[in-house]
Amino acid sequence: MSQLKRGGAKQGELKRGGAKRYDPDKARQLPGARAFLLYLLPMPMLFVALWRMLGGNTSSALGFALCFALCMVAATLVRNGLSIEQEAKRRKIVRRSSTVPYKLIGAGVLGGAIFIGAALGAKIAFFSSVLLGIAAAVGAVFTYGTDPSRNAPDMPAVGVTSEEVLEILNEADEKIVAIEAARDRIHNVEMKDRLKNIVKGVREITDIVEDDPRDLRRARKFLRTYLDGAQRVTEGYADTHKYGDNGELEDNFRNVLETIENVIEEQKGKLLENNLTELDVQIEVLQMQLEKEGV
Repeated sequence: MSQLKRGGAKQGELKRGGAKRYDPDKARQLPGARAFLLYLLPMPMLFVALWRMLGGNTSSALGFALCFALCMVAATLVRNGLSIEQEAKRRKIVRRSSTVPYKLIGAGVLGGAIFIGAALGAKIAFFSSVLLGIAAAVGAVFTYGTDPSRNAPDMPAVGVTSEEVLEILNEADEKIVAIEAARDRIHNVEMKDRLKNIVKGVREITDIVEDDPRDLRRARKFLRTYLDGAQRVTEGYADTHKYGDNGELEDNFRNVLETIENVIEEQKGKLLENNLTELDVQIEVLQMQLEKEGV
């Protein structure tokens, strides 16, 4: 196949577009780590509330307990905002401006929590409590920043919204991670190498879609239906393979992987050529093969 170009990039030189490999565990851990202090610092208020309750000071105990609860809500809101911010940095496509400004709301809730804790729990003067609440809200904004811009419009020319594109890309990433996990359980070197090439090819396809969401129409079936089948057949082989070698099973799996590799190359080429019809036929043939092969 000749080297096809789009935007100056050659087919054989597709890169991840600066986006890091998707790691769902890391994606969950990083926002939680940054918001950890918001969960940790209010903990003494819970013990103070219990102490005041045991001492018979119900109103003060209620103030500290309510402050603690609202601080937990604020921490969760800020954590959600950090997760969205991380996704915006990882992806070239951002969500629409209708996305909730979690960090800003979280800062406001934190300010209200500190005000209630100071005024009702610690019995500090009203004006001083207001100042403490404002200081806490401003401090949260300075510490965690504001919510990332969400001004990316819908893409009517493509026929989908940015959320739909991101949903499909994220689903594809999760399937890639599942294929890689199954690959780690396979001991056959040939199969592992083929799966490694397949994962690389799929990532190149998601890069093409991320660079130009207009390609989603041509890649939707591949990224959803077909990639889902590739995941299932890989996991099925990995589960069966652990019970011992089976020549017929390996031959069937090898044939499927060869077909997958061919379809991936065809998919990349057709995306760059903006040609859909012939590729749809190839994918239909592959789907039939996945259903027929006993792997």
